[in-house]
Amino acid sequence: KTRVPKSLEDKMDSMAEDPAAVKAFGVEFGAEVCQALLDANVDVLHFYTLNLEKVVYGITDALGITDNLIQQSNESDAKNMVAVGSAWARVGDKVKSIYGEGVVKEIRQGSAAVIEMTSWELAGGQRPTAFLQKGAYSKVL
Repeated sequence: KTRVPKSLEDKMDSMAEDPAAVKAFGVEFGAEVCQALLDANVDVLHFYTLNLEKVVYGITDALGITDNLIQQSNESDAKNMVAVGSAWARVGDKVKSIYGEGVVKEIRQGSAAVIEMTSWELAGGQRPTAFLQKGAYSKVL
């Protein structure tokens, strides 16, 4: 599990239902951290975008490395993604929980996932569906 200072956790929790606010804060906070690293003479910044490049583009714009690159980002599938631990789960991803493994079929408002359990099989080959909150499942890497 990724650990962050309590103040940062509280700030992120306060905007959990507002993806635009989370991204705006991510740009602001990320730019501050990156500027501190550059001021300390770090030679290279390396970003993991997890296919959500908009925040990184905002950071590089804020640092003056790029010019308005954030406007070129396309995150049309972002609504189908949710942060889970240190990885992202999307519709179609394999995940695991205390109930076994399954495949994400839908991400609902509030980060709940609809998961078809693949580790169970019912009569007639049917598979049960689990409705799990963020933190109750993790992506199978």
